[in-house]
Formats: sequence, C-alpha cells, structure tokens
Amino acid sequence: MFERYTERARRVIFFARYEASNFGSTTIETEHLLLGLIREDKNLTNRFLRNSSSLENIRKEIEGRTTIREKVSTSIDLPLSNECKRILAYANEEAERLNHRHIGTEHLLLGILREEKCVAAEILHERGLRLVAIREELARSVPDSQAHERPSIPPGCDLLLTKLEAGGFHDSRDHLSKALASWSEKEPVRAHLELQLFLEALVDALKERCQSDDILKPIFAGFDWHQSMSGLQSGLNKEFEDWKFRLGFHILLAELLLDRYKQ
Repeated sequence: MFERYTERARRVIFFARYEASNFGSTTIETEHLLLGLIREDKNLTNRFLRNSSSLENIRKEIEGRTTIREKVSTSIDLPLSNECKRILAYANEEAERLNHRHIGTEHLLLGILREEKCVAAEILHERGLRLVAIREELARSVPDSQAHERPSIPPGCDLLLTKLEAGGFHDSRDHLSKALASWSEKEPVRAHLELQLFLEALVDALKERCQSDDILKPIFAGFDWHQSMSGLQSGLNKEFEDWKFRLGFHILLAELLLDRYKQ
C-alpha cells in the first residue's frame, strides 16, 4: 500500500499511529495524521503555517476537542478511519495530478484539505490554508521534490521502529526517530549523536530488564561497546555513504539484541 510513499510520508503514518495510541483512540483519525505530519515535516508545515505559534496551538486545540482515554497498547493494530483512508486516496490522486511518481508529505497535506469536513481540515482552514492555493504553489515547485529527498532508511527500519514501540523501548525508538528526522533536515551532527543514543538506550534498557550483562554476549564480547560505538569509523568519504553504513550497522546490532532478548 505504501510502496510509492517517500520515507517521510511513511513516517507520518507511523507517528499518526503513535499519536492515536497516546490519545487512547482505537482508530487513527485525521487529527492524528495532522499531528504526525507536523512532527515529521516541519519544513512543509512552516512553509504554509508561517506563524510558529499556530503549530504549537494545533496540538492544544486537538487535545481540547478530544476525549483522552487510557493509552492503547502498541501491540494492538490500529486501523485507519474511513476519513483517513479517503485522505490517502486523495494523496495518491494529488501526486498523479502533479505528475509526481512518489507520494510525499505535500500530497498528504493536500489530501487532508480535500477531506473538508474532517477535524484536521477544519483546523487548517481556520489557519488560512486553502486547497487550491497550496496545490498551485506546489505545482510551481520543482516536480516530485521529495522523490529526491536524502534516502535515509534502509529496508527494515520501519519494522524496527514498530518493534521498539511494541516492546516498550520508547527511549530507543525516540532517539532513532530523531536521528532519521535530523538527517532528513540536513543536521548530520545531531543525526549521528541520536543514532548513538538510540543503541545506548536499547542496551541499557535490556540490561535493566535482564538484570544482567548476559544480554550483550556474545554480540559485544571482548570489547567496550560504548567506546567502540562512539569511535566508529566507516572509512567512507562521502557523507551519505558514511551515514548509510553507520545506520545499517546500528540497526543490525539492534535487531541482534532484540533477537537475543527473545531467547
């Protein structure tokens, strides 16, 4: 279903599910999708919501409109509401209208605005966003801009984020999400720092749960993994190739640790 989605657009869906869980909703609603969009692509939302206070007030308004219930377990599958399903269908149509091969966050924004009577669209309309104006502005932009966004997620990363969420490794998940977002926002120093913190948080959480260092064996046997991670050198010169190597390496170690924990 999400094969044509850019990495950022897929993360919007992931964050929407996370927001729905925190609100205690059994379905992913349009307001959760909007919060996911704001969280993932600040460049896009700042472009059309030029008042930063508007972004801050959107969450407050959603919280005021919503009855917040007990948090839903992340192990429970949360389906998209019918309104959200229509928004995704509209996003696909908008991408085709603009002759874009990929479906990005900008198309999700247009999809929300087309679902005029939903909560998310009402909130955006109140802040002056109009479908036709935004569509025309995007049409004047470089075609399919997000198709060439800095690729940052190797295969399986979305699944790892889901595993971390389901397993209750929230600190580790947050650091990984921040690392990916920082790289997309062209903040490589912060991205590498968050990537290191992602693995450190996972290891510390596993050690605490097991009350033992055995979880690290044999994966980290024979060396100080903290020092090794902080001093990791890939030997690659190009910035993206170096990032891709480091990210893949950290994700591989995380998968090994989680598999070891299950045993």
